[in-house]
Amino acid sequence: MSTNDVVLETLTEKIQRQERFIAELQADLEQARQASVDTMLGQLRLREAVLLYVGQDADNFAQQIAENFGSDVARAVSNSLFVLDNAPVPPEAREALRIATNHGMNRW
Repeated sequence: MSTNDVVLETLTEKIQRQERFIAELQADLEQARQASVDTMLGQLRLREAVLLYVGQDADNFAQQIAENFGSDVARAVSNSLFVLDNAPVPPEAREALRIATNHGMNRW
């Protein structure tokens, strides 16, 4: 076996080890993110805070969360999220809430 072959084999093995290590880190990150989201949402519920989506396309919002943060995070958020369009109030009241919150840009 020539020196080049040994170097190539050694580098290939090192790259494979690094790729496995990166995959493990990504899995750990995903688990930590999920645990963090669950903890945060639980703390909000304990403090009687309500997540209210005041936009008009909740399905698109959930899809964006899934694309950006993964399906587990999207599921956790969706389970704690109230959607204004589903509220049992007249459309005028919904629009008044949207205006009061400046379409999500204000908080009380």
